[in-house]
Amino acid sequence: MEWELLGIILTGLAALYLWVFRIPYSIPHPLAAKQGRETRFDVLRGFAMVGIVLIHIHSYFQFFHPADQSVIRTTLFFSNLSRFSVPMFILTSAIFLRKKEGYWNSKLKNLVLPYTLASGIGYLVKYNHYNILEFIQFYFLGKVFAPFYFVPLLIQFYVLFYLFDKILTYKLFSRSLLLISLLLNLSSNLGLLDSILPKDYHSISILNYIFFFVFGIYIGLFYEKKDQTTKKGGVSLLFGTLTLLFLFFLILFSFDHVVDFKNHHLVYPIFFFFGVWEILPTFNRKISEWISYIGNNSLFIFLLHPFIIHLMHSVDPYSFGGPILGYIVTLILNVGIPIIIAFTIQKGKSLYRLRHSDER
Repeated sequence: MEWELLGIILTGLAALYLWVFRIPYSIPHPLAAKQGRETRFDVLRGFAMVGIVLIHIHSYFQFFHPADQSVIRTTLFFSNLSRFSVPMFILTSAIFLRKKEGYWNSKLKNLVLPYTLASGIGYLVKYNHYNILEFIQFYFLGKVFAPFYFVPLLIQFYVLFYLFDKILTYKLFSRSLLLISLLLNLSSNLGLLDSILPKDYHSISILNYIFFFVFGIYIGLFYEKKDQTTKKGGVSLLFGTLTLLFLFFLILFSFDHVVDFKNHHLVYPIFFFFGVWEILPTFNRKISEWISYIGNNSLFIFLLHPFIIHLMHSVDPYSFGGPILGYIVTLILNVGIPIIIAFTIQKGKSLYRLRHSDER
């Protein structure tokens, strides 16, 4: 709650800064005119996927070395730094969402089916005593592995969009919906809605992320105003100042107060979104392509990485060469192995299509 209120104060200061110095800031649109899809969204998803892995690496190190406080507080810092990840996935998933023919076919094929297979195999691997009712509960609440809650959460948003797409995409209502979703999300984050909702539903409550979903739809509705030029110097100064403030408080909460942040704080993910949006054009192109590739294959990493980190709980991370090297090796394994599997499957599909096209 303290971090949430701190974020609101910092946002207020940022808004005041933009207003006082009359600095316009146009919302970035996913489609750049005459250039096709805006690839920076894929890079953002890549950052988010790596962030999710970093959150779970902290739990892995804490499992083996809870008494090694210097290491645990460092891994906690990287975990807290990565708490933009789930909101970022929700936001970027909403940006390109459209209700069209085959809406559910693509969702079932590309999300529900892989999730069902991963949940079934994961349940057999992780648990010793099997119970069909327990599996059904775990499946619908995303509890087979801790990060799997994201899939039931995302499916709820897809259902919400399918039922109310005309309202959600009606430009006249867009700003009002954005404000309502902000108030709902804030109320949920502050625990004001906990007594209304069933306890088991709290972890997959769409109210925890409703603002990011509506904000993603909002971004998808509006192009940047061509006559609106952003004063780069003022914006850079603003983001630079806020970055220093956020880093200061992240260090304070992680190393001194030892607070493990939640995934659904409001302000930090939005700050990260706009901040990285400004920085990305200066990134090394090769690095951006690699991160974008991770973003494009995020589902493989998301579903397979929990298996890897679960199996690694039988191996002390320090056995890879100490805490620093162990952290790096753990990150590489949890991102690299799913990427290799994704590349192999995609290469196999391409060869299969090529062979069949030659036969025709």
